[in-house]
Amino acid sequence: MSTAAPQPRAGFSETCLLASVGGSVDAIGVITLGGLFVSHMSGNTAAQGVFFGQGQWWLAWPHLVAVPIFLLGLFLGYLLMERAPTPRQCAGVLVLEAGLLFLFFILLLLGADYRVENPWTFLTAVPPLIAMGIQNATLRGLKLSAFPSTYVTGVLDTVGRTFAKAIAGKAEERAENALMARRAALVWTSYALGAIAGSAIFFGIGKWVVLFPITSLLAVAWSVARR
Repeated sequence: MSTAAPQPRAGFSETCLLASVGGSVDAIGVITLGGLFVSHMSGNTAAQGVFFGQGQWWLAWPHLVAVPIFLLGLFLGYLLMERAPTPRQCAGVLVLEAGLLFLFFILLLLGADYRVENPWTFLTAVPPLIAMGIQNATLRGLKLSAFPSTYVTGVLDTVGRTFAKAIAGKAEERAENALMARRAALVWTSYALGAIAGSAIFFGIGKWVVLFPITSLLAVAWSVARR
């Protein structure tokens, strides 16, 4: 029996699109929220340690408080998907996420000042933190994805692990592990390209860039609802 958890063929394009959403929203958050990550909790955990260690508590606390808010989003997303693991429910959760990102957009327009220690800026970060947590539960709740879509450390672990198994593992599992490694690499690439696009487009149209990941989420919701 294979040790790799295969990524279902159905749903992989949606997985990559959601990963690009995760990358773009995280990049937009870093730019507009004073370096706060809205989907990369390893980064926030390290940042709070750095700032607390240097005695800059006013810079540390937003990174620290971001972690339980993201966790709340994960909890809500998985709770909704556990209660009704259906395509329609998944689409509804994605629309909810899009609504949270639209609220993020409105709050940005109302005046986030790019300083993470500013209470208004941190309030602006709450909707995307919850949204990014929720997103991870959507396709995974339908068993249409084996990957998280808003953070990629685990995805890179999958690339390394399954590539090693494809070379040195059991012969009957090598093809499956090679496929898993390629797909994990594509998910990481989608996240990275989303981050590049989010940053580049921001410098062209400013805060309106948030409408792009919102549109992508609605497209995935429509695709999933048709299943």
